Amino acid sequence: MGVIDIARTNVETADPEKSVADVVRQIHHAEVSGLVIVDDGQPLDLVTDRDLTLALLDDGFDAEETQVRELLGDDMLTVEASMGIYDAIELLSEHGIRRAPVVEDGDLVGLISLSDVVVLLGMELQQVANAIRSSSPAYQREGPEYFLG
Repeated sequence: MGVIDIARTNVETADPEKSVADVVRQIHHAEVSGLVIVDDGQPLDLVTDRDLTLALLDDGFDAEETQVRELLGDDMLTVEASMGIYDAIELLSEHGIRRAPVVEDGDLVGLISLSDVVVLLGMELQQVANAIRSSSPAYQREGPEYFLG
């Protein structure tokens, strides 16, 4: 299974010329924790609510006049759509980040987060539990007998 199989493909994006205030409003309206700043379909950086909060705390910072471009870093990590999930987890872990844009030929095609991976693992564990439960008579008993064996 590849990253693109579990990545969110409905990614909230913004233009780098958008004001910081507009980006904050967009994040609030979309009920997300961040968005990807894109230029011509290619991700430039991932801006989170935490990044914006820290910027807004600076004295003299004018969120209405400052373009979000001014907050962007130089070195954004992206994950290739074809990368395996375990390789992506390792990459995110090595860089100490929880989410990254997913790209294909340099273009944004999704967003992967550790939360997405946890949800996938939970669903897979539930399927394993169901398979064990359906094939074992001990799990088909009800009440205290279920726990006592």
